[in-house]
Amino acid sequence: MAYKANFGNGALGDVENPDTTINSYARVTAVTPTTITINNTTKITGDATFEAGAKILIHVSACASTEVTYLGNWLIANITAVNSNVFTLDVDPTACIPSEDLAKYYVQAIAIAQYKNLTLETGCVITPPVYSVSNYHGGIVAIMCSETLTFDGGNIALNERGIPVTSKALRPVTQNDVEADTANYAGWENSDTHIHFMLNAGDGAAFIVAKKMVCSADSRIGNPATKGVQFYRGSSTSVTYNETAPSGVTNVGGSTILIAAETIENFSCAMIAKYRNSASTAGQGICRCYIASETKLRNDEGLYAYDCLSNPARIKTMNIKNFGNGSFGDVAGTNIQLNNYATITAVNGRKVTYKSQTTAGLAQIGAGALVMIHFNHKGNTNVEHAGRFILANVLGDNGSVLTLDTDVPNISVTDYAAQVIAIPQFGNFTLSVENKSTPVFNGEQGGICAIACKGTCDLSGGKLYVNAASTGYAYAREGLGVIGNAQDSDKLPIGQGFGSVFILANKLTVDTTSRIGGDKYNRQARDSFIYGEYYSGSGAWSGSHPQYGGLYTGGYGSNGIGVHHDLGFISEQGLHAMIVADTINNFSQLLLLTGGNGRSRGGAGYGGSSMYDHANAYNAGGFGTTDANHQSGGSSGWAFIYCKTAINQDTTGTVLAN
Repeated sequence: MAYKANFGNGALGDVENPDTTINSYARVTAVTPTTITINNTTKITGDATFEAGAKILIHVSACASTEVTYLGNWLIANITAVNSNVFTLDVDPTACIPSEDLAKYYVQAIAIAQYKNLTLETGCVITPPVYSVSNYHGGIVAIMCSETLTFDGGNIALNERGIPVTSKALRPVTQNDVEADTANYAGWENSDTHIHFMLNAGDGAAFIVAKKMVCSADSRIGNPATKGVQFYRGSSTSVTYNETAPSGVTNVGGSTILIAAETIENFSCAMIAKYRNSASTAGQGICRCYIASETKLRNDEGLYAYDCLSNPARIKTMNIKNFGNGSFGDVAGTNIQLNNYATITAVNGRKVTYKSQTTAGLAQIGAGALVMIHFNHKGNTNVEHAGRFILANVLGDNGSVLTLDTDVPNISVTDYAAQVIAIPQFGNFTLSVENKSTPVFNGEQGGICAIACKGTCDLSGGKLYVNAASTGYAYAREGLGVIGNAQDSDKLPIGQGFGSVFILANKLTVDTTSRIGGDKYNRQARDSFIYGEYYSGSGAWSGSHPQYGGLYTGGYGSNGIGVHHDLGFISEQGLHAMIVADTINNFSQLLLLTGGNGRSRGGAGYGGSSMYDHANAYNAGGFGTTDANHQSGGSSGWAFIYCKTAINQDTTGTVLAN
């Protein structure tokens, strides 16, 4: 996201039910590294005005040619001075659109309405002006609230406020649109919103930033005529068709919604009304929604993508102070067990009592060791701390009690499976071969491969496999329900089937042959992936709908329950991976094999693949069939990445929560 500032200055104060037009709009006619020039004669003036101290959204809204490189780019800037129609800014606007490329696009400036508290009650409808094809501005609502944005039945209506469909050539179809409007990519379009905030031909767009957002199931953001329903996709006019969607609703030409709120209360999927009541041929551009928040939301990639706001304080709970001391020196890895494990029987501050210590691994548990204290789901109703961990240095060890340099969270070892894991502290670590020596999690210990590198962890050509490294508990079946990257951003749970991987490195280097996950699952080209489709909230089988759906039994947008529907065979949960690095070189979506798998011909859950076509291990749905046994799929995995600098990265087709 290009926005890294605050929640606005609250200049408009406390407002209830504002007028329809809250923003000012103008076409940008010139840019320099310090200024923009607007067309003063055709601007629209709303509650927020262009003046010194104002915050503006610079947006590349349309194309004057077939060039689409910068389409959807956006940037937030403060106006520091106004000289007629020239605004001096506090950031470089050419980072959004280079001056030499401006003539190829239509760029607008929008004065953001900065409220302290804003309340939208029933009957209140904020609506942007229709995008003008002669003045080249409009179609976007931009709101910031320094305190609270409250929806209480009011709407932000964007239907038919975007680029008029009669001028849809101004909104060329991008490659991301083409990929999103296929069965293989259904849902993934949302994740692109924070980078490419597109204005479509059809409906408009909403840019919402608030310290706190209070939601209402009676309110809508997007098209109030399309009632949001959790997990519904598109209509028969779009390839993202799902029968539960209202007739005539399409994913093409709908709204683009970008929300960033530190806290979100009473969230309802029904609020997200990004779809459009029109034939897909009448619009252009795939509708999208992206939400960033510190509040945990239920994950629904169909209606929206969701990740956490960037909050450095979050990593403090893991007690990560550095990348290790390098005491193991430089090691070229082979198929050796890297970690040792012990079951924790008691925790008391900095004292940890343990038993059943393993010794076959490289890093040993004892004084001077770097360890991970880890708590996992235990097949009961206690799920709040599932996957919680903290790193610590061992100051002393008497053979049964470790003395650590930090307090361990007071989490019950009766309610959770607690273990201590010794982590090797490499200077540099190189793995160019397969390593699948991580022992299986047996309900008490194992299942996690953890590495620390003071220098470089080079996995070029290497494959770190942890498939079948867990006999843990399937989330959906055991109470964790649907999970997503943001919901476990400070945890490393062990699911059912795959183990988990933790990499702490000053620099991580990979290539297109590197793999972290399971050796049964070979990545193919993205257009070869087979994706599931959400069919029924109850998971009922229907021979006419081969994508075996249901909230807990596979299908798009859900986690598989992890159990064969008839015969009781266990399906596998996907990999969980966490990477913390200063620099990552050559990252691509090929690296992480997060998809789980179903048994036989079962449709895999969100993030899964079916073993009937197990080459398609990917972080998206699997597929089902009319097979009489109608097996369920495996639950999803996830990957969470903390990284300061990414070099030569390829995130094509990937949802990253970094």
